[in-house]
Amino acid sequence: MTPKNTLLALLALMFACGLTQAMYDAAHMRMPSWWAILSALLSNFLPFYWYRLDSEARRFRRSRWMSSAVVAVSPLAIPLYLLRSRPKGARLASLARMSGFVLLMLGATVVGGVAFFAMPG
Repeated sequence: MTPKNTLLALLALMFACGLTQAMYDAAHMRMPSWWAILSALLSNFLPFYWYRLDSEARRFRRSRWMSSAVVAVSPLAIPLYLLRSRPKGARLASLARMSGFVLLMLGATVVGGVAFFAMPG
């Protein structure tokens, strides 16, 4: 899997989470524990997997602390990784692309919720 495919999988997960949340909210039911656990694991694993693939492609030496931070606090650790792994002229652009991707993730979640209500039946 490539870093780009990993990001696409993360977008698909956000869409599925939005769709599932809307479905259970509309039925006034609690979301199953297995889905909550699976989605939480995937939402932690996929950013780490992207980090691993990207750092290998850039030959960035991953420290144990950085790897742990990417799993524990991705919203803080991934921008730090981008700042440390990109050349000086490309750091701001990489942070802008990351911010755009975060907006895409939020959009995928919203679209998932809206898609449920747009389904016939």
